[in-house]
Order: sequence, then structure tokens, then C-alpha cells
Amino acid sequence: MPVGYCTVTDVRHALQETDFSGALGEGNNDVVVKAIASQTETLEKEFKRHWYEPDGVDDDPQGLIPTEPKTRDDEEDIPTGGAHLVGEPVTPKTYQQGYTKIRLARRDAESVTQLLVATGDGYDDWVASDEYDGGSFPDALGDDYYLRVNNGGWSELYLKAEHFLDEDGEPVVESFANAAYVFFEYGHEGIPDNVRRAVAMRAG
Repeated sequence: MPVGYCTVTDVRHALQETDFSGALGEGNNDVVVKAIASQTETLEKEFKRHWYEPDGVDDDPQGLIPTEPKTRDDEEDIPTGGAHLVGEPVTPKTYQQGYTKIRLARRDAESVTQLLVATGDGYDDWVASDEYDGGSFPDALGDDYYLRVNNGGWSELYLKAEHFLDEDGEPVVESFANAAYVFFEYGHEGIPDNVRRAVAMRAG
């Protein structure tokens, strides 16, 4: 089913406001729906953000307005230090309290549902395993991993760097490239009027 950040009615209103003489008729609903869906996808990629209305909206018989978060899974590198001595092992770049961090590809991450992290002989799912604790900031601060969303909506996943090293400080993986698969839900509850209008204008 097509998804859109505005309704067909929004598009008609936008066209009327601009005095567009060829305002779309009822028979062109399919054309409008396709245009809305196309512009919605473009807007999400441009702003790296998904908006939704849990209770839906009025005047949306086509069911375009999303009512729940979206899901995504991405292969991620573990950041490493920018410089190291010849012969010394490459290790994760650390920030405060011994964490390394990954910036996720979408804003407004709500939860991490699966976190596959490379080990010496495969992958561990830090979410499913009883050996790791984690959750969202600030409650999970100090755990093995935590998800933090800043004031701008940017989503960052913090991982304890010590899990990538053995007791001698040597890496437990051959490479930190593509060393984690992150599955997460993301979305901003509520679609702002300016977003609906922007999509409507683009779709018209």
C-alpha cells in the first residue's frame, strides 16, 4: 500500500491556493496517490526521517498517512582510531566512558530490535543474548550498549569498545568493517503541517 505524508485533499488544497487552473479531479486520484508516494519517499531520504500519525487523520480514504514506525536494517562499520603506530593493532575509536558509537542512517530511532556484532567465530545478537545488557539513554548508560537520540533527532548507537578486544588489548575480529548489523525501528510521532504542505506542493 502506498505511504504518504499528506492526503489527496491536501494536494487539492495546495493547488487551489496557488490558483492552478487544472486542479485535479476525482478521476485522477490514482495519479495523485502515486505522486504523493513518490514525493514522500524522496522527502524521507532527503531528511533521513519518517513521520507517522498513530491514530491516522481525517479525510484520508486512500489510507496514505502512515500510522506506525518503520523498520530498517543496516550493515555498519565499527569506527577505528584515525592514527596508530606501525605494528600496533587497530582498535575501536572510543568516546566517553569507553564507548564507540555508530550514527544510524535514520533519525528518531525508537528501539534496536536486533544487534548482530562480529566475534572471532561469527556474530552475537546483543539484544537476544543474556550476556549483554542495553536499551535507551539515559536508563541504559553504563550497559553494554545504548541508543541515544539527540535534540536534532539524530540517532547514535553506543557500544562498549572492550567487547571488541581480548584481555591483551588485541582485536577479536580481523576487521572492523561491516562488523555490526543493526535492526531498528524509527519514526517521529506526528506529521508537522509544513511537512504535509511540502509533500502536497511537490506532488501537485
